[in-house]
Amino acid sequence: MKPDMLDLLGSRQRFLLSGHEHPDGDCLGSQVGLFHLLETLGAEVSIYNPDPVLPSLAFLGEQTPIRNHAHHPVPSADVVILLDCAELSRLGSLAAELRRQSPRIAVIDHHVGSEHGDGSVCLVDTTAAATGVLVYELYEHFGVEVGPAAAEGLFVSLVADTGWFRYSNTDPRTLAIAAQLVEAGAAPDKLYDRLYRGTDPRSLGLLSESLARHQLRLGGRFGFTVFDQQLMQRVGDAGFDTDTVLEAIRSVRGIEVAALFKSIHDGVKLSLRSMGRVDVQRIAARFGGGGHTKASGATIRLPVAAAVAEVEQAVAEALAALPGEPSGR
Repeated sequence: MKPDMLDLLGSRQRFLLSGHEHPDGDCLGSQVGLFHLLETLGAEVSIYNPDPVLPSLAFLGEQTPIRNHAHHPVPSADVVILLDCAELSRLGSLAAELRRQSPRIAVIDHHVGSEHGDGSVCLVDTTAAATGVLVYELYEHFGVEVGPAAAEGLFVSLVADTGWFRYSNTDPRTLAIAAQLVEAGAAPDKLYDRLYRGTDPRSLGLLSESLARHQLRLGGRFGFTVFDQQLMQRVGDAGFDTDTVLEAIRSVRGIEVAALFKSIHDGVKLSLRSMGRVDVQRIAARFGGGGHTKASGATIRLPVAAAVAEVEQAVAEALAALPGEPSGR
């Protein structure tokens, strides 16, 4: 553990915890965990994100105040800690306001390249299954007991980025931490219900409509679907989890790469998932994005059709480079 990060967290300054746009379970769960650690250490701390919390994750705010740029003014802070991302640009419109405050920036993350982000102090470990792993290990280093609220947040962080312990990043380290979090008060059955069994009734229709739009290309090895702006509006209104669409496409026999193209006002937001042989982080990096070898994303400033064509070409090149592929495929 880096001494400069430990010194910073123990400095009792005013901390603002934030993360990327549309915060997911790892982003929010790790924020909740760090919030309670810093409070225990005697710091003044707030959680403030670019976007509201998804309905499926709203329960995390029952014991921990989570605010967003849409409804609350930006609180003053000496230090902004970015969790699950490493660049202020990932915070959308919030980034400009934080830059005006000129706080010190720190980063806690597990994505490739995050040590080269905006943080002057960084805790980055790309072998960690989730950012919550790193936050839990901070509790160990400070000798602080994890309380029930923090345990729930950190458990959500783990299950969000391991697919409820189904993905290949589920390692002994992750499972050992999960066991400790259960002992600290995280109830897996109740958390599963709150995460996945309280969806908006519109979600069933949205899933059906999304999958009806899917296409298979490159001999059935590249599957994708496109969300136009009208569908994106309905997805947002219902708090629909678009990862369910990617998982359904990725479950098809023969698929190597699954993609979701979300139309935005000036381009496309791309989400990529790999079955393991293709490094989608490299594909995302071609478009200025990043992430993990099996799950990555990017924002592409092109019309949807052009973005699909560019990504399909990148996937085709990645498939052609796999061992055992016929040359020139």
